[in-house]
Amino acid sequence: MKPALLVQDIQNFWLYDPDSNQELRKSVEKRLDVINEAIAWFRKSKLPIIVGYTVDKEQGLLPGTKPFEVPKTVSINETDLKVTKLHASAFGNPELGAMLRNEGCDTLVIVGLSASGCVLATYFGAFDWDIRPYLIQGGVASHNEEHVRFAEEICDTLKVQSLEQLVRSTVSR
Repeated sequence: MKPALLVQDIQNFWLYDPDSNQELRKSVEKRLDVINEAIAWFRKSKLPIIVGYTVDKEQGLLPGTKPFEVPKTVSINETDLKVTKLHASAFGNPELGAMLRNEGCDTLVIVGLSASGCVLATYFGAFDWDIRPYLIQGGVASHNEEHVRFAEEICDTLKVQSLEQLVRSTVSR
């Protein structure tokens, strides 16, 4: 197994726009430590980190603008891979599937937004690419905490501390 991490849609627009949902912002802030811990684990393990961005021309969510960017509180690097999307699933852009294949990844671990929207759509879209998806427990956020609970209940979910064991157990088979 070779996993990649997808940091899904944690963009300034969703968190800091004056019209944004404050509950979503609180949910992300509550989970930042886990999200950054997952990023650190993938970086230390020299495994791909992919940052997923939503593009929405009508809302002004465009590359090169402040609303489009990831907040500085999220530990991504300029060298991390990037993919944009127009719809809920990051696999709606075939570039993500091609990127994973190019990196030799057969597993996608997801953190980010939103538990009941883009995260779930991407999770289930992974199966169409023969990619095994997981959510990081405590690493997905929503404007509604019940949505987080539901996503973590119906999806295969891992703790960051379980990643090493999972990768090691599949390599030793």
